[in-house]
Amino acid sequence: FVAVAFLMSLLFLEGAARLVLYAGVHVLLPKEVVEWITTQQVVFDPALGWRPAGGFTRVEGSDFMRQSSNQVAAQRRPGERRGFAFGDSQTRGAGIPENQAWPGMAERKLREDGSELRVINMGSIGYRSAQVLRLVEAYVLPLDPDFLVIDCMVNDSVQLPRNYQEGSAWMRGALFESRLYRLLWLGVATAQGKNTGPMGTVRIEQPTQQDQMNGPGNHAALLELARMAGVPILFVDYPFMGHPIRSLAPASSLPPGATVVQATEALNRSGYPPEELFLENNHLSLLGSRIVGDEVAEVVRKVLVVQ
Repeated sequence: FVAVAFLMSLLFLEGAARLVLYAGVHVLLPKEVVEWITTQQVVFDPALGWRPAGGFTRVEGSDFMRQSSNQVAAQRRPGERRGFAFGDSQTRGAGIPENQAWPGMAERKLREDGSELRVINMGSIGYRSAQVLRLVEAYVLPLDPDFLVIDCMVNDSVQLPRNYQEGSAWMRGALFESRLYRLLWLGVATAQGKNTGPMGTVRIEQPTQQDQMNGPGNHAALLELARMAGVPILFVDYPFMGHPIRSLAPASSLPPGATVVQATEALNRSGYPPEELFLENNHLSLLGSRIVGDEVAEVVRKVLVVQ
């Protein structure tokens, strides 16, 4: 009887935790962003923490993460050049159709002159630079990309070593499915001043003060990784809502020699009020995405001409 009562209590708490987390996003975020979060399911990934349930993006009608590298690479059309865009919900396009997020806008701009260029959106809600580093190394470099575009805040994650391996995947996967654990994690992290992943999912730890003093963190590792692979890499300066709009990855905080897309300057220069360019904080509107996408396309063109 005691065991049954204990199990029923856990089930009740688990159900209550799911309701609290669901209600929380409705209170804290705009309607468009809430709709995006509540319809975009995430699943556990041992290397990345979590990833979109249906795959990161659609590659010729198939889920990217459910195919081998050889299958995806074989889908490249003759003469086609492909870039991959990485980041969080700003890249993914929270609150707007994914094909109208800035990677899709950049691809449209790049194709205006008839070029066979693609920009594949690998953004995921709540992702940080450490997860992007793992994603690039483990999943994307084997696809022989023509360029990479990174849109992450600087010093948003601990600095990870290359070829990172982590055990206890089975345990972390089980905890990931528990909303009660997520709620407890969210409460503790909030009390400690940490930023968690979507709806309290377990995520890579926030950087310590020492990490922040060590320079551009995973951005430097991404630059080194791309250079070793011989792949051009661009960094978007991560525009953030403000008056004026400010950058959370300014050129001054990026590693020396990094190619920077000055998206913040382009948004401020557009003359539109910030409220028309953002849905909320870092989530771009359709207009904001078009401006950022156009700026990314211009820099990509210059980089590819040099290659």
